[in-house]
Amino acid sequence: MTHFPRILGIDPGSRVVGFALIGAKKPIPRVPADWKILDAGIMRANANLAMPPRLTELHATLFDLVAELGPTAAGIEKAFQGVNAQSAIKLGEARGALIAAIGRHGIPVHEITPAEVKRVVAGHGAATKEQVYQALQALMGFNKGDLPLDASDALAIAFAVSLKAFLPEPAARRKTPLKRRFSQPEY
Repeated sequence: MTHFPRILGIDPGSRVVGFALIGAKKPIPRVPADWKILDAGIMRANANLAMPPRLTELHATLFDLVAELGPTAAGIEKAFQGVNAQSAIKLGEARGALIAAIGRHGIPVHEITPAEVKRVVAGHGAATKEQVYQALQALMGFNKGDLPLDASDALAIAFAVSLKAFLPEPAARRKTPLKRRFSQPEY
């Protein structure tokens, strides 16, 4: 049986988590057209819960979703340092719960920075969420409909990870210096 990669993208949050699943149309995908969108949406945690039970809820929900969707790999956005330390701590805790839910299935998790996702999808690391969404529309025909931008962010993460994981590595840099064109004169 031929193995077709399926990548789950996760846009982490302590209240809303975006997810998107893309699947390859062939065993070794090389270009954006080799991928198709299989699912996209959000998980919304009960904001009235304290953090420990909310994290438990997010973990359990993603664990069940991974079992249902059957990805072969996952990508999650790396945490970035924001202005509010408490928000950064909550995001870090949520990322940990989400990574653990995926890891319990034995699925490799690739971390990617927000700037790297934007650079891969929209062409520059300072792209807005709307520019990323527009790029996804052009590249993959994605129409988020009523979904929040968290779903398109998750799709961008899955897409960026797919390109990083399946594009051929650039040629290795030359490790030995070029030979001199002219030989050293002997005296």
